[in-house]
Amino acid sequence: KNVDPFSNPVSAVMTPDPLCVKNTDEGIDALMIMIENHFRHLPVLDGQGSVVGLLDIAKCLNDAIEKMERSQGQASSSAEDVVKEVWKQGGGDQNAALNA
Repeated sequence: KNVDPFSNPVSAVMTPDPLCVKNTDEGIDALMIMIENHFRHLPVLDGQGSVVGLLDIAKCLNDAIEKMERSQGQASSSAEDVVKEVWKQGGGDQNAALNA
């Protein structure tokens, strides 16, 4: 959207009452929320409920890939393999996630 940030409040363009994660939550949980809800970004809250960050699905996928590579000792893994594994663990529909 072409919105002037100086003359419009954030509430004019933001999602009302968005789903959020806490800064103490596991990254895989945040990734699952984003995949299940077709989100590309997810606000991060501190213990007092203040926004302290914004997660990006690409960053979460990259982190998940790196974590799986380290834990499995593999040289490489595709993003599709990571999504399939996440969905298998979460009981979701992996094909719907890959085609979203």
